[in-house]
Amino acid sequence: MRPRALGCETMKHYVIRGGSEGKARLKLLARVLQPSTGRLLDQIGVAEGMSCLDVGCGGGDVTGEMARRVGATGKVVGVDGDGVVLALARRDAEDAGLSNVHYMQADAANLRLEPVFDVVYSRFLLTHVGDGSSVLGVMARATRERGTIAVEDIDFSGHVCYPACRAFTTYVELYREVVRIRGGDPDIGPRLPSLFLAAGVESVRVQVVQPVALQGEAKSIAALTLEKIADAVVAEGLASSAEVTDLIAGLAEFAEDPRTLMSLPRIFQVWGHRPASP
Repeated sequence: MRPRALGCETMKHYVIRGGSEGKARLKLLARVLQPSTGRLLDQIGVAEGMSCLDVGCGGGDVTGEMARRVGATGKVVGVDGDGVVLALARRDAEDAGLSNVHYMQADAANLRLEPVFDVVYSRFLLTHVGDGSSVLGVMARATRERGTIAVEDIDFSGHVCYPACRAFTTYVELYREVVRIRGGDPDIGPRLPSLFLAAGVESVRVQVVQPVALQGEAKSIAALTLEKIADAVVAEGLASSAEVTDLIAGLAEFAEDPRTLMSLPRIFQVWGHRPASP
């Protein structure tokens, strides 16, 4: 069960700094999203003995959650193109005593696996790839008949902030623009059901979740994300380093005020089943 890694087409679109620096952001994001992602895993029925695939697994936080649910009789494979963050994910799995997890470095767009997985899942990957429908097709082909394909991805235009904050508005604009320039779709969420149907997925379901906070870690996501996309923003000429630094400071100051409200983007959770052969 080895993937063919034919280059790294997916990673070249990725605008968020990865590696060990990116892992810290992914860990914080995973804590904020654990309740909503956990409910999704319950809804799609991840359970003891299952075989699961996490495509674009990043730091392995959802991979680990799946591994705990499937138990010793199940198995989970995490695939990502970032070798550094995968090494950290492997260490986390070892520290947690998760022996039913295997991590592979490969490009999701060119992944070739046998259709043996009960659940194939991805979070915040399709928004960054040049052809989300192609990667979704890869995911569907790795799913066994009547197995489940599930995706969580964003509509970045759908943020909430109160009161109005110039730094926050500019951050959202910069993120959406740099992702578009790099070939991704920052607002892919509403398109996901149609992509599922085009891939032949049946019984498609959709729901939207959106963490919103007055205090706590969720309010630090905006500044941290802008920090991690700063290199791409500057490289594409969308803002200077000094301007980005000022925006990060403005976001951090706004987040520290317990009277302000900030959200993450709208997150579309979409899932369905691979049909049985006629």
